[in-house]
Amino acid sequence: MTIRGDSTEYDLLKKWCETLPFFEEPKSVTTCEIGVREGLGSKVIMLGLRARLGNKTPYQHIGIDPYGNLKYQHYDNSPEYTADYTDEMRLEMQKDFSDHPEFTFFHMKDTDYMNFFAAQDKIYDLVHFDGPHMTKDVITEAIWFANRCRKGSRFIFDDYKKYTMEDISKALTHYGFNIMQAGENKIMLQKLK
Repeated sequence: MTIRGDSTEYDLLKKWCETLPFFEEPKSVTTCEIGVREGLGSKVIMLGLRARLGNKTPYQHIGIDPYGNLKYQHYDNSPEYTADYTDEMRLEMQKDFSDHPEFTFFHMKDTDYMNFFAAQDKIYDLVHFDGPHMTKDVITEAIWFANRCRKGSRFIFDDYKKYTMEDISKALTHYGFNIMQAGENKIMLQKLK
């Protein structure tokens, strides 16, 4: 089955994955997507990283998504509503990724993941933020992951014009991240120090 997506600029996502810099040869690489939905973003990330790494470096991609038709406020200036992230969609996505051993799925909210793994010493090389789209939530995610990155790590934000990206970018400068490239829908920041 063809894995679908609900966004745009997957070509930029692919390019940013395939050109991910490593300033030291990594012993392992970890990427993450918050908000997997039907899975095209995760598929593009995994294929891009495999193209970048080959098969010699251990690689894990983490997907985080609660699904379950949750009712929540999706954008800064919108009321709460129930999104169409059904459990059937989750089951189909899991089936689609069953032959991808590098894919690890966490069926939980971003906040639950961050709380559960707060003490873990995992380093994230690339994070695709495509879950909550409220500025306060994205800043919380970005700072959590920024504390778990190395020089060269990349953050890619989807739908960045729907929240206050200026505040997020400003917060991330304290962690050495700068904006490297932006499209109409996605923007990429990289940790330069």
